Amino acid sequence: MFDNITAVSTRRRGRGTSMAVSIFLHALIVGLAVAFTYIRAVMPRSEEPVAVTFRPPPPPPPPPPPPAGHKPKTPRQTPKPTVPKVPPRTIIQPKEVPKVDEKPPEAAEEEEDEGVEGGVEGGVVGGVVGGALGGRGDEGPPQLLGSGMSRPVPTGDCGPSGSRPKPPTPEQARQMGVTGTVLVEYVVHSDGHIDSVNLKNVSAPQILFQAVKQWLESCTYTPSMMGGKPVAVKIIQPFIFRQQ
Repeated sequence: MFDNITAVSTRRRGRGTSMAVSIFLHALIVGLAVAFTYIRAVMPRSEEPVAVTFRPPPPPPPPPPPPAGHKPKTPRQTPKPTVPKVPPRTIIQPKEVPKVDEKPPEAAEEEEDEGVEGGVEGGVVGGVVGGALGGRGDEGPPQLLGSGMSRPVPTGDCGPSGSRPKPPTPEQARQMGVTGTVLVEYVVHSDGHIDSVNLKNVSAPQILFQAVKQWLESCTYTPSMMGGKPVAVKIIQPFIFRQQ
C-alpha cells in the first residue's frame, strides 16, 4: 500500500517538474522573441541610396516658316555724315597798290603852325635841320637803320663826354649781383626824340630793361640823315651790364 502511495507521489513530482521546465522554456522563447522584435524596431535601418536621373527638357519647337511673299526686315543703316568740300583759298595779289589818303591840308597847316618857340624854317636854331618850324615835319614811318643812313649819336649828358654816357646799374641790381645783356629796339625820330623802346630778348632781367628804357627816353640824339634830310630810324642795340 505504501509502495503505491510512493509511486503516485513520485509520478506527481515528475509531472510537476516537467510542467515547470516546459513553462520556463516557453517563457524564455517568448522573451527572446519580444527582445528580438524590440531590438529590430529600435535599431536604425541603413537605407541604400537611390540614384535619380533627370532628363533634359526637350528643345523648343522651331519657329513657324514665314508666310509666302514675306520679306525679312533688314536693319536700317544710319547714313554717314558728309563733310562739305571747302575749296582752297587762293590769295589774289592786287595789281594796283591801294592809295593811302594823305592828311587833309587843314591838318598839315595845323602841324606846321605847331612848333617850338625859336624854331627857324630850314634851320637848326631850336629846330631840326631840314625841319619845319621846330617840328618833326613829314618824317614818314621809321625805317630800320641801314646803308646810306648816318647813325644817330646821343648828345648832352648822354653823350660820350657827358655825365651819363650809358645807363646806370640800379642799386638793387648791383646789391643782388644782377648782370646780363639787354637787347632793345627803339625809334629815333627826325627831331632826336626817343620812343617805342621794346625788349627783344625776353630772358633779360626786367630791372635792367627798365634802367635802359628810362635812360633812352631821357636822352636826345642827333637825327639820322639820308639824302641830306633827317629821317626816323629803328635801332637795335645791346646794353651790357657787368658786375661792379
